[in-house]
Amino acid sequence: MMKTPRERILINAYLVFFLVHDMQIGLGIVGVQRVIFVEARQDAWIAVLLSGLWIHLAVFVIYKTLTLTEHDNIFSLHTFVYGRVLGWIANGAVVVYFLMAYTSILLGYVEMAITWMYPDFPLWGAALILIVLTVYALYGGGFRLVAGVSFLTFFMTIWIAIAAFQPLKYAEWIHLLPILEATPKQMANGVLKTAYTMLGFEVLYIIYPFVKEKERVHRYAQLGVLLTTFLVATVTVIAIAFFSPKQLDVTIWASLSMFKVVKCPFIERFEYVIIPLWLLVILPNLLMFMWAMTRGGKALFHIKQKYMLFVFAFLSFIVAILFQQRATINEFIDQVGWYGFWLSFVYPFILYVFVRIKKWAKGSAK
Repeated sequence: MMKTPRERILINAYLVFFLVHDMQIGLGIVGVQRVIFVEARQDAWIAVLLSGLWIHLAVFVIYKTLTLTEHDNIFSLHTFVYGRVLGWIANGAVVVYFLMAYTSILLGYVEMAITWMYPDFPLWGAALILIVLTVYALYGGGFRLVAGVSFLTFFMTIWIAIAAFQPLKYAEWIHLLPILEATPKQMANGVLKTAYTMLGFEVLYIIYPFVKEKERVHRYAQLGVLLTTFLVATVTVIAIAFFSPKQLDVTIWASLSMFKVVKCPFIERFEYVIIPLWLLVILPNLLMFMWAMTRGGKALFHIKQKYMLFVFAFLSFIVAILFQQRATINEFIDQVGWYGFWLSFVYPFILYVFVRIKKWAKGSAK
């Protein structure tokens, strides 16, 4: 079991709202509309709402699992449920997921920035810059810095959501009809494709011990998920109404493409403002996943987090430079979404049952 965090590094419960919401709103929202639309067509926004409902339930189960025993993070829970050896393997799988999630966000942003703004800039150079930025921030700041960055970036970037409404003046609402035509299989695929964009709430398993008022964690986590679901559903509805079905089928970054219609008297290409600004949106994702990795590394190898930070930064760079083409990067991101779906949408329910059984078995043995 890991040591209880010191009082001075604990955060207030309301920051859980910003951490959960910022972790969910990352890179995926830039292009999620197309991938859901391909599966569920004009009912894509319904798939987003169903995904949101499932996440609310998953967050409830995660919170209940964390309050069942004195083991207050996923690493000690695994050791409690599976024992030392199998628990170590399970913890390793979680750390690998964090590594994949971190690298996928990094690669996705770098690919977007290179394609739209810097076509001659090497991918490895851009990846290295973001990794160094992550290491620099975490080495001196730690978890409280991650929480602070999440709080600040929320207020610095929330105005983008208002700008996203501008394309509505070109909306063709007939594109949303007919409703409820998607088959159950299409709808299920739509929910699955939404997973990558809505991932991130699973960090509750890691941040829970670092919150002062633990009885209020659940409320703020649910509010964060609620806002994320509303925003993703809204941009999906706007994209379906703005693009024709044929256009949306081939528009990779639908949100960015819609920003082309936003006109400012002093800015010719508004999307050129959005792309650098989007670094602030993904920064909490990068910091949180890297910090979670080092936390997992500490549980696995009993090595201080500041040393694990350099190890995982190096591994992330190696993984990142393995991917150079858009097709392989997209395939990698799809794999992370698939892995994340099982870990975040399904596994919490399995772990909850195992913890209940283990707790019952230990109680019966006394």
